[in-house]
Amino acid sequence: MSSTVSLFNRNPGLRALDPDLPFLASEVAIDVDNILAGVSVDQTAMRLLAEKLLNSIEVDTAGGPPRSQMDMATLTILGEAILDLETVEEQSLGKVEDLLTKASQIANILSGDDPQNKPKDLEQARSFCVALSRAAAAYSESIRDLPPSHPFRK
Repeated sequence: MSSTVSLFNRNPGLRALDPDLPFLASEVAIDVDNILAGVSVDQTAMRLLAEKLLNSIEVDTAGGPPRSQMDMATLTILGEAILDLETVEEQSLGKVEDLLTKASQIANILSGDDPQNKPKDLEQARSFCVALSRAAAAYSESIRDLPPSHPFRK
């Protein structure tokens, strides 16, 4: 699956219209499953997704709330994935800053040096990646299925 990883190196941030986003997120979920099962320790895709997430979130060094570097479609997809995760955990996110904080926490879990020491956090990251893959695929399909505009319409 290195082709997915090599194609993703072009743009440093997360983008909703990137056709490889659902594949990368599902690849990360599989890698997390393999790490939890003790089958593999490959973290290439995990670090790539973590880097994309961290490049999409600007953390204020003065202690202010994080700010998004994503377009609204990407932020919506990220929000769907995090809210799906939060439904499982029965917590609520009230603001975009809370969503971005949660996304950066997941990115830090994925980019950790020794993730197998925290299996509960890895399970949470896996659930996020599955939800992100589904949300990104659904968004891509909805864009692709839009009817073309009428040729005589101005």
